[in-house]
Amino acid sequence: MTTAAAAQTTEIVIYTGGAPTGEGSTYHNGMGQAVEEQLKTLAKPFGYEVRRVPSAGAVANANACANETNNICFGIGQGGLQYDAVTSGNTQIVRNDLPGECAMAFTAEARLPNWKSVMDNARRVTFVVPEGSGSEAFIRKLFAAEPSLQGIEPTFEYASGQEAIFKAVRGKRGAVGVFYAYPNPTDGMVNAASDDGMTVMGILSPAVAKGSQDFYLNRKAPYDLSWFGLGETKTVPAMCSKALLFSGDPSKLQDTWAQGDYQEFIDKLKALPPEAFIPQGGSLSKLMLEVEKLSEEYGVNEMVTDLNKQVSERF
Repeated sequence: MTTAAAAQTTEIVIYTGGAPTGEGSTYHNGMGQAVEEQLKTLAKPFGYEVRRVPSAGAVANANACANETNNICFGIGQGGLQYDAVTSGNTQIVRNDLPGECAMAFTAEARLPNWKSVMDNARRVTFVVPEGSGSEAFIRKLFAAEPSLQGIEPTFEYASGQEAIFKAVRGKRGAVGVFYAYPNPTDGMVNAASDDGMTVMGILSPAVAKGSQDFYLNRKAPYDLSWFGLGETKTVPAMCSKALLFSGDPSKLQDTWAQGDYQEFIDKLKALPPEAFIPQGGSLSKLMLEVEKLSEEYGVNEMVTDLNKQVSERF
């Protein structure tokens, strides 16, 4: 088959996370890698270049695809959130069953040993997140849902990139880093926070999960992997949701030929089995298969039980 000449100005871009480099982001190196693999196969007859673009995360990705008029755009997103770009119809959700992500947090504050203690002190905790990220949106959703926090606005300090986030968390008492991502026990921000001596915890919010089909409890979300049978893999109970795949509106592309190609790619991605979004190559391929085997999925009632087991510490 002869490869068609795609318009020189048109690429396929996949917005991921971990700006500016993609380092430590499973959006970039995990699900994004898998989407890139699939799109390279689908796009080969048409001659498109396919590349991943590090970004601020889920909300930024939805907005990027909504505003794109030159390139064929896809993006990775976080399940369980409402996106203005989706509500407006400018971005669509192509898949809602990518590998599950979990809400996790880390802190250097000795008086915050678990998530219950964070919630009991939520009015004076500073949440360190990238601006426009799914982590920020999730904390806002949590504050809106929790009865004890009605009318209270969360305090944020914005930072982007692992080094800047760690500096902010360590630089202020009561600061908590939030990372809503695929649980990676060998790399990434939560694993690095554990290696750096910080307390790692899973986020549990039955109020957010109640009445939603998006969230579930993973009682074994891993953050530090044992090697060669030495010690145990460290896990925490955390609330999770399946990741999303966004696309824009093909009719908005300036290139009318690319419009048809875009729609074809969307239709074919919708038809793939869920396991197609675990990467076959790259550093996370084998790991993601292992994490999927380790994970234990439970419902909202068990989330209440696990949260009630946590002893609060106020300060």
